[in-house]
Amino acid sequence: MMFLREPLLHFAVAGAVLFGGYSWLHHTSTEAVAVEPVRISEGDVRWVKQTWSSQWLRDPTADELKGLIDDLVNERLLAREAKEMGLDQDDTIIRRRLAQKLKFIVEDTAQLAEPAEAELQKFYAANPSRFETPGRLSFKQVYFSPERRADAAADARAALPSLNAGDAGPDGDRLIVGDVFDDTEAAISGMFGPDFAHDVGALQPGAWSRPVKSGYGFHLVFVTKRTPAAPKPFDTVRDAVLAEWRNARQAEVSRNYLVELRKKYGLELEDDVATALNSATAPTVAAK
Repeated sequence: MMFLREPLLHFAVAGAVLFGGYSWLHHTSTEAVAVEPVRISEGDVRWVKQTWSSQWLRDPTADELKGLIDDLVNERLLAREAKEMGLDQDDTIIRRRLAQKLKFIVEDTAQLAEPAEAELQKFYAANPSRFETPGRLSFKQVYFSPERRADAAADARAALPSLNAGDAGPDGDRLIVGDVFDDTEAAISGMFGPDFAHDVGALQPGAWSRPVKSGYGFHLVFVTKRTPAAPKPFDTVRDAVLAEWRNARQAEVSRNYLVELRKKYGLELEDDVATALNSATAPTVAAK
């Protein structure tokens, strides 16, 4: 029985006990996690049926509903196993989807609040250009095409005196959009470009202008009438004011939330990254 007194035997037995105990505990905890069931609630079934009905405009049959629930179970089982395997880590698509989902949740909180009437009135007064009847410009033009003339700008300048003198003046080139216009500055900008719309909007009615350049070429412009923008009464645009207020509120809530997240988690930039950012513009938190 001398071998029972061997230290090596004692060490081996102690090791076996420790290993067995660890294996039992680890196996037990693994089993406890593994047996956590995937639960499908009545709410899940109701959501599945509503989703189906909205697409097919009818309720699913019993067999179709069974297939839908089976698909949902399989999806959750696969998702759980994928997460257990760490497949959700460092995945760009999953990261973007999670960020998008949280962003929607944060923005939805802004919809819960209803502004007081005084707050809407204040918002309306602070943003008059959003709630007004846009101004209009009425004008005619004579067009000079760079593609048809050696120097369209010079030809336009040469024609200006006779036009201002009341003469018929030289014929211009044909322009597909026409020669007479009565529209908003935004519509004119869409046809000729923002620079043309801005320059024509600054002209005084009643005289032919110097050549004005557009994306087509050069124009002599005669403004016949300018109708300034006019504010719409609050009562007639209240719904639009409320919608704009909610959009602004969503942007503010999202912006503030991202600022707080930066404070919570911190932000570390490697030297090259910081240099690149500082050489451009300071990093900002996007609201949208």
